Amino acid sequence: MNANREERIASFVVAAFSLAYFVGTFFIPMPTLKQQMGPSFFPKGIGVAMLILSGIYVFQQLRGGAKEDEERAVIIGADEKIQGKVNLKRIGFILVLMAFYAFVFERLGYAISTFVVFMAGVLYLDRRHLVRDGIIAVIASFVLYYVFTTVLRVQLPPGPLKFLGL
Repeated sequence: MNANREERIASFVVAAFSLAYFVGTFFIPMPTLKQQMGPSFFPKGIGVAMLILSGIYVFQQLRGGAKEDEERAVIIGADEKIQGKVNLKRIGFILVLMAFYAFVFERLGYAISTFVVFMAGVLYLDRRHLVRDGIIAVIASFVLYYVFTTVLRVQLPPGPLKFLGL
C-alpha cells in the first residue's frame, strides 16, 4: 500500500473518530442544577475543533497535498522525519503510559498524576530539556488543576494534595 493511500485512509479514520466523539458529547448527562455552561460545553467545543481539523485533513488528502508537504519538508529540513518508519516501541510506551495515567488518576489526583505521566513521557521521548520540561510540567499540572477546580468549578481528584487544602 503506498503512502498516499494510507494517508487518505487515515484521514477518513480521523474524521470518523471526530464525528463519533462529537456525537458522544450529546450523551453527557446534564446536571440537575441549571448552569450556563454544562459539563458538555468543552467536550462539544473540542468535538467541533476536531471535526473542522479532520475535514481539512480529508480535503488535503483528496486534493493530493502530500507532494506539497514533502516539498515543504525538504525546504525546512524535516524530510527525514517524513520518510521515517513507525516506531512501535514508542507507540506502545505511550499507550502503556496512558493506561498507567488512567490507573493512578484517582489515587494520586490530577496534579500529581499529570506531572508524573508528563515527565515519564518527556524522559522517554526527549531528554534534552529536563529542567525546562519539569518546570512546564509543574506549572501546567497545578495551574490547570487550579483553573478547573476554582474558575470552572469542575471537581478533579485532589489525591494526597487534599491535606494541603488544594
